[in-house]
Amino acid sequence: MARARLRLIAVCCFGLGLAVIAAYGAPHPEAEAALTRTFTLQGVTGTQPVDSGGGYDWDWRGPRDDPEWAWFFNRHGWFPDLLAAYQDTGDVRYRDALLATLDDWIVKHPAPGRITFSPAWRPLEAARRLTESWLPIAPALVALPELTPERAARFRASLVDHGEHLRSHHAFGGNHLVTEMLALTRLALQFPDLPGAADWLAYGLDQLARAYDEQIYPDGAHTELSTHYQRVIALNYQELLISLRQYQRDELAAAWGPRVERLWLYVAAVMTPAGANPLNNDSDREDYRGLLASHAPALLTRPSQTVHFPYAGQTVFRGGPEAAQWAFFEAGPRGTDHDHADHLQFNLALGADEFLVDNGRYTYAPGPWRDYFAGPTGHNVVLLEGRGADKRPPRVSVAPDALRFRRVDGFELAWGDAVFSSATNARAGDWRRVVVYAPGAGWVVIDRVITFGAATITTQWHWAPGVTVAQPTDQGNVRAQAGASVLAVAPPGGGSWQTFRGVEPLAKVRGWHSDRFNLREPATQTDYVQTLRGPQVNVWVFRPAGAANESGFTAELTPEGRVRIQAGTQSFVVEPEAP
Repeated sequence: MARARLRLIAVCCFGLGLAVIAAYGAPHPEAEAALTRTFTLQGVTGTQPVDSGGGYDWDWRGPRDDPEWAWFFNRHGWFPDLLAAYQDTGDVRYRDALLATLDDWIVKHPAPGRITFSPAWRPLEAARRLTESWLPIAPALVALPELTPERAARFRASLVDHGEHLRSHHAFGGNHLVTEMLALTRLALQFPDLPGAADWLAYGLDQLARAYDEQIYPDGAHTELSTHYQRVIALNYQELLISLRQYQRDELAAAWGPRVERLWLYVAAVMTPAGANPLNNDSDREDYRGLLASHAPALLTRPSQTVHFPYAGQTVFRGGPEAAQWAFFEAGPRGTDHDHADHLQFNLALGADEFLVDNGRYTYAPGPWRDYFAGPTGHNVVLLEGRGADKRPPRVSVAPDALRFRRVDGFELAWGDAVFSSATNARAGDWRRVVVYAPGAGWVVIDRVITFGAATITTQWHWAPGVTVAQPTDQGNVRAQAGASVLAVAPPGGGSWQTFRGVEPLAKVRGWHSDRFNLREPATQTDYVQTLRGPQVNVWVFRPAGAANESGFTAELTPEGRVRIQAGTQSFVVEPEAP
């Protein structure tokens, strides 16, 4: 009974991180695996080696020789698993493994007193070790009779080391700074009697406020423009809000409430009909609907409609029956970190079925795989002579004068521009992409490409792994099926199709998708290749197939260079030069 009561106190007192402990029930496979030194980190499983003294080799880089393994291992993410297993079963093996491992790490890793990128003391690892492991288990840990006074003193001293290290040697900006300052703040709130805690709290709160002002656009998007790191930032500030409320900092909590909600408003606006996130820049598949249900449930019932983010330069088209039609168009800055060559990318989903997708991040290790997933060939963009468009600035300081989004006569359109350069020509070509949405009918994607001489362009379309893409018809049309949904694609004409799926020769990686870091799977990639001898306007039509609108939703290029779109009885004319 005492053990159960102690566990309940831990879960109630320390916010989101403690939910991890409560979520586990017997059996405890993660804890059992830890007893055999077997760990799964970021989808990779390995057996952690030990040194001559029987303790872990904390610098080991995992079975793939990846620094990410060592960093994640030093976060001690399995400590809550061991504690929960001991509390549930009374099996002392779990308790003893936890205490022995904690002893081993603390003895081997005094604070370095300087900035370092070592596995043990990179500031991000110190922060994640606190928020994901040490602080959640601390109430139950210190109640263990086996935590002798000597062990308790070492643990307390190491907590002080963590506080001083994060106070003096934290990141200068980005999502790392937010995570590190959240850890410093939580440590100070949870252990206010530690030497330096008052200073840590004041400093951490100040840095978190500064970071929010510097890193969050007025439209709610984090400046790295990665939905994965949007989640990280939103959860960090949500944790701050929970901690402020828990420790009766009511005035601060009231001030932070609307600012945290702004982060969740962005999450709600970009979420796919299936409840996931677009994989822009370095991102993994996230359960956005679950995040909202846990932290901002009221936003799940907001009306579904198209939203434009002027600072992020992103447009989320949404409409049709039950708002099942969804598309994501990127035409803004590239992001302040974790950026991909994805400018003017277009993604599309029909209900729970994704069709056109961003391919995710897969790896941070330099080489052909990183080049593919982060480079232009891994995205739904246009290539000129095999090259992607030039990079955009990493961020904007003010919203663009022209919002590059408008609604006209029931149609919605957004657009953006890019420039191609080469080794011999700073301006080898110009590219404008205009996306027009006729709610309920479909999308028209207009690519205007101007080259200064004969050139080859390739329009790439990356399909979700479960999508079946039929071979193009004699007219060049494509039909793609995902689940019960079918998408018909009408290309502009004058080109030839190339199809790739799971091509692995490293000189030409093509046709891959990654929902999670370190994991990849084959997915169809269709390239449309054209030879240009002057300015070109390509008109692509994407429409749900099998519905009445399939023949009633058309787009054609007029002799004057305009695009005439017909959706049932409504028509709309787009001037690609000035949409």
